[in-house]
Amino acid sequence: MLIHTLKKEARLIVNDLHSLAVLLLMPVMFMVIMTMASSQSQQNIQQNLLLSVEGKSNSQHSLVMIKLLQAQGFNTDHDLQAAKLVSQLSIAPKFDQQILMRQGSSQLQLSISDHLAPQTRLLMREKVKASLAQLKLYLYMLDTGDLDADETIDKQIEMVIAASDVNYLIAETPEQALHNPALNSIPAWWVFGVYFIVLPISLTFINERNNGTLVRLKTYPISMARYFYNKACAYTLVSLVQTLLLALIGCVVIPYCLGLPLLVLNSVLVSLLAFVTLSVAAISFALLLASVVSSYEQAIVVGGGVNIILAALSGFMVPLEIMPADLAAFANASPMYWSAQLLRQLMGGAIEPSFWQYSVLLWSFSLLCFMTALWIFNKKMRNLTWN
Repeated sequence: MLIHTLKKEARLIVNDLHSLAVLLLMPVMFMVIMTMASSQSQQNIQQNLLLSVEGKSNSQHSLVMIKLLQAQGFNTDHDLQAAKLVSQLSIAPKFDQQILMRQGSSQLQLSISDHLAPQTRLLMREKVKASLAQLKLYLYMLDTGDLDADETIDKQIEMVIAASDVNYLIAETPEQALHNPALNSIPAWWVFGVYFIVLPISLTFINERNNGTLVRLKTYPISMARYFYNKACAYTLVSLVQTLLLALIGCVVIPYCLGLPLLVLNSVLVSLLAFVTLSVAAISFALLLASVVSSYEQAIVVGGGVNIILAALSGFMVPLEIMPADLAAFANASPMYWSAQLLRQLMGGAIEPSFWQYSVLLWSFSLLCFMTALWIFNKKMRNLTWN
C-alpha cells in the first residue's frame, strides 16, 4: 500500500507543474536569490559611502580630515557630487578652534542622503565619528611632538592610523563558514522552502475530495488512519528528496559560485537524523494545515500565509536580536526556528546539547500535529458523502 501510494503521489507531482515549482523551483530560486543578494550587501554598502566635504577653507586641517575619511572607506571624489546617494559634510567657521575642546556648538553638519538604507546611514555616521576621533588624535600627536610636522601628509596619516589601531588587543577567534553574511541565511531559506510543501499536500487532499477518491476509499477494507499514515510516509520521502536537493544547492553550488569554501555537514548519521527530523516536522505541520482547509483559495491563503508569517516570526527576515522581547520569545518557540538551528549546528561543525533538545521538540511537535491532523481528517471523512 505504501509503495502504491508513493508511486501515485510521485505521478501526481510530476504531472503537476505547480507542485514541482513549489517543491523544487521556488525554494531553490529563493535560496539562490537571497544568498546572492546578501553576498553583495557589504560591497554595495561600501560603494555607497559617497561624501561631499563642503567648507574646506574653514579648516586648515581639512586635507587631513579628507584623507582620514578616505581611509575609513569614503569616496570624496568631486565628480560624484551629482549622484543621489552622495551625502554632505559641512565644516563650519572656527572649526579648528573647537576641535580639541568640549565646548561650543556643533561645528560640523552631516547631511546623509535620504536614498540610503538605515544600516548604511548608521554605518556612515559611525565612520565619520571614527574619522573625527582620528583627527583629534592627529592634532594631539602634533602637539606632543609624536608627529613630525615636516613629514608628508600621507606619512602622518599612516602613523595616526597605526596609533589608533586596536586590533592587536582582540584575540583572534576561528571564523566559521556561517559567519559569512552570504552563507548565514542558507539554513533559514532551506527550512522555509521545505515547509512550503503544505501547498502540494493541501491541493492533493482537495482534489481527492472533489473527484470522489476519498468517498471511494470509504468502501475499501482499509482504515482512514492507515491511508493517512501512508500519505504522510509518501510525502516524507518526497520531502527528503527536496531536502537533499536544497542541501546540494546550499552547501555546494552557492559557495562554489561565490568563491567561498564549501559548507561541510557533520557526520552522515547526524545529518540524516536532522534531515528526517526536518522533513517529518514539515510534513506533519503541512498535514495539519491541509486537513483544515476546504478549498483551493484557503490552501493558498492559509498554507502560504502561515508559512510566511511563521518564517517572519522565526527570525528569518528580521534578526532575533533586534526583535521586541515578546516576538523574540515567540520565535524561540517556533518549529521553523528549531529546524534552522539544527541545520546551523550541522554546518557549524560542532553538535551542542541544544541539537538534541531541538530534535526532541520537533518530534514532539510532529506527533502533536499528526495526531491532530488525523483527528480532523477522520471527522471530515465521517461527514463526507456522495454529491
